[in-house]
Amino acid sequence: MILRNTGILVLRLLLLGMICMYVSDIGAEKRKIRTAGAKPNWSDISWIQVASGFKEPTDLQFLPGSDSKLVVLEKKGRIWLFDLKTKEKTLVADFVGNVETRSEEGLLGLAFSPDFARNRSFYANVVSKEAGKDQTLILEFEWKNERILTWKDRKRVLLRVDQPYSNHNAGQLAFGPDGKLYIGFGDGGAANDPLLQGQNPSTFLGSLIRIEPNSESSGPPYRIPKDNPYLNKPGFLPEVWAYGLRNPWRFSFDRKTGELYLADVGQNEFEEIDLIVKGGNYGWNIKEGFHCFRNNQDCQKPGILDPIYEYDHKTGQSITGGYVYRGEQLPILEGKYIFADFVSGKIWALQKNPEGKTNVREIASLGMSISTFGQDASGEMYFADFSVGNIYQLVKKN
Repeated sequence: MILRNTGILVLRLLLLGMICMYVSDIGAEKRKIRTAGAKPNWSDISWIQVASGFKEPTDLQFLPGSDSKLVVLEKKGRIWLFDLKTKEKTLVADFVGNVETRSEEGLLGLAFSPDFARNRSFYANVVSKEAGKDQTLILEFEWKNERILTWKDRKRVLLRVDQPYSNHNAGQLAFGPDGKLYIGFGDGGAANDPLLQGQNPSTFLGSLIRIEPNSESSGPPYRIPKDNPYLNKPGFLPEVWAYGLRNPWRFSFDRKTGELYLADVGQNEFEEIDLIVKGGNYGWNIKEGFHCFRNNQDCQKPGILDPIYEYDHKTGQSITGGYVYRGEQLPILEGKYIFADFVSGKIWALQKNPEGKTNVREIASLGMSISTFGQDASGEMYFADFSVGNIYQLVKKN
């Protein structure tokens, strides 16, 4: 009797297990169907306002490792910390009165040290008047939570570069995946590069430079990496990584591939996106985009690298570079370079295929003065409206 009951119990358990497996398989199939039906779509893309009340925002960064601690720079010289969760706004630094703000000058960029958790260092790109001259200063500060930083708190001046005019000062600085600091300089301004800086690699102007800040309290402010392309080459600054640039306002590294995308603001006809390589010459001022500038026949000489994309001034007149999207909210944008135009207020997504060809799609037309983008630790993207002072996030439409 006991054996019989035991056999029945075993049979029932086997049947129950088979039923559970069947139900589980059905659930899995339904999930597959649902997933297959939810293909990413361009119409998924939307944007929401996440912050407001800033005055002429020039740069958006996040505290290292954070998705919520947004750092906002203002042209006149203030740095704010804004908590996207609590909406708390804290003044971190106030350099107003020490910053030149004519035309395109101002507090233009910020980069956190790769070793920020240990040394609390960050670097600012700012135009100031020193010794009677407008100069780009690359300054080192130590992040403080307990008080507002002032101009006198700068730990070190890494670099001083005279600016002959008040425009084309560029502004971006960023640490690459190699731990080196990259800084973009415009051609120094006016129009058409009257001082011929773009094709002069013996000057910082018109170049992208690569240096290694000194982490010690003594010694030179920075070192020149031994693998820089023009080290010990006559006629070239050893700091230069690439040149032939007009006004590289924004550039960024793809956090997955390490590729360096640079948006170079054009003169009269074309805006361009360059994929920067070591030692590259990107043509300004003998080329603008893919074209000879003012019919300059020198643009046919070998060694000049074309952009990966350009657009003419019927589409927009001042490119704002962004980032390669690596977030999760908008899979349709995965691996695409997001950029905008300050004048037209449009945002695009650029897809580069393995052969180097590009496909570009407009994803928004907002009529905003989009001055800069930001990317949080999760790869989600944000952008700023310079005129109104609002900050927005690219999100999936509900």
